[in-house]
Amino acid sequence: MPAAADARLDSWKEIAAYVSRGVRTVRRWEREEGLPVHRHVHRVLGSVYAYRSEIDAWRQSGPRRPVSRPPAPGPGTDLGPGPLKSIAVLPFTNLSTDPENEYFADGLTDEVTAVLSKVRTLRVISRTSAMTFKGRTGDVKTIARALGVQYLLQGSVRRAGSRLRITAQLIDATRDDHLWADSYDGTVEDLFAIQERLARVIVDALEVRLTADEDRRLAERPIANLHAYECYLRARQEAWRWRRDAIDHAIQLLYNGLAIVGENARLHAALGFAHLQYREAGIDFGEGPLHEAERCARKVFALEPQSASGRLLRGWIHYSRGQVQEAVRDLKAALEIEPNNADTLMLLSNCYLISGRVSVARPLIDRLLAVDPLTPLSRCLPGYADALDGNLAAALEPYRQMFEMDPGNPMARLFYVWALALNRRTEEIGAIVQAFPAEARDSLPARLALFLGHAVAGNRGEAQAALTPDIEAAATATDVFPRLLAQGYALAGRPERALHCLAMAVDRGFINHPYLARHDPFLESLRGDPRFQQLLEAVHDRWERFEP
Repeated sequence: MPAAADARLDSWKEIAAYVSRGVRTVRRWEREEGLPVHRHVHRVLGSVYAYRSEIDAWRQSGPRRPVSRPPAPGPGTDLGPGPLKSIAVLPFTNLSTDPENEYFADGLTDEVTAVLSKVRTLRVISRTSAMTFKGRTGDVKTIARALGVQYLLQGSVRRAGSRLRITAQLIDATRDDHLWADSYDGTVEDLFAIQERLARVIVDALEVRLTADEDRRLAERPIANLHAYECYLRARQEAWRWRRDAIDHAIQLLYNGLAIVGENARLHAALGFAHLQYREAGIDFGEGPLHEAERCARKVFALEPQSASGRLLRGWIHYSRGQVQEAVRDLKAALEIEPNNADTLMLLSNCYLISGRVSVARPLIDRLLAVDPLTPLSRCLPGYADALDGNLAAALEPYRQMFEMDPGNPMARLFYVWALALNRRTEEIGAIVQAFPAEARDSLPARLALFLGHAVAGNRGEAQAALTPDIEAAATATDVFPRLLAQGYALAGRPERALHCLAMAVDRGFINHPYLARHDPFLESLRGDPRFQQLLEAVHDRWERFEP
């Protein structure tokens, strides 16, 4: 092997320049045609080198096919019918002796997923679906098949004080072929550089061309200070616990981060979403969380006017206030910036469904399931679309899947009861309701499920006994709960209460006129009532004026 320093090429760029090709091409040549490239062992960021003499010999061994380089797609480019390259970032394993560093490994998983999701020509599985494999083992083909992807990224994180080692490997699961593997050594201060370089290595290995904007966004560091960034990672983990104490802690951590770095768009957006978690978890449906989230949204836009996170946050706020048209505008803008964001796809799909634009929602639901196939709520959306179109039998299977994926979730159990009720499966409803976890039996979802089950079975007294004033008051916060109350009251022969709750659901944004006018079987007893017809006229007007 040559020893002269000037005979060695010390990076992919130097190798590519020497053979007058692009970096992606020489990476492919190494993988598929045996281009002689060497790797440093235990060097940071997967350093490579090659020798001119070895490359010359390789080139003389036979003709190489010329490689054509297609232009990089622009923001409005039609990507054509061909499938996008698909990848899932599996949860990084925490190999640190301190289990408290689990948040660090999860944070790395989240950030690499988020960075790759910025590339339009990649389909990246959402964090939520990928996290279902946390702590689980299985062969790569089975995992890839469950997630619907070709490529998997696996890795581990070991942290000891300020020292850091990250290992990663990229696998073509369809062939069980390890395309690339390496170790990254450094300190925690190198974390941002490691995350960016790891994403770029993956992009190069998959031979994906970046637009100038994508290249810039891969280099962004929204929280430049490591200690503030750790506050952000810990807060995300806490907020997902859906408990008051955990959300309180998440909010305090985010304030700690802001105290370190000052005004920061990423931290303010996370703070806004944390406040909304009080509503999502059914803890506080009052105005307080919405006011705080609105304050955070204003901060985000003052710092970063084109923020996708800011638009998603403001979309959630509009939706929570029943301002669905305004929510759609913000969510569409957020999707233009981040087309694979599962949260945006889910909320926008729901906005279209409750607004009577089911045909517009279905392609978005397909996109959502492509990037988030294992989240229970994603799985039920096709059933919701079918129910709203009047195909009640088809709604059962998606809701059953949702329930079986997360039987401990009170909302999943309530929604399955609703789907069973639509199909008059009264015997099955009883078993589902009785099996609510003990700690959730007095929750809003459990009480509504019990109410609806008794109502559809014709047990009017038992249905009313399932409700308390507190439950009825809490059930006014969204479009979902008052609509379920209206359906139950209609079945229980209480048209005044049914119409009152239905008007509340409409006020919260449910203006799907075809469903209310024709498809909802629970409202049959109301359709001859002049008050119902008057409400339906108002719904029809809003439905016609709605702009998808």
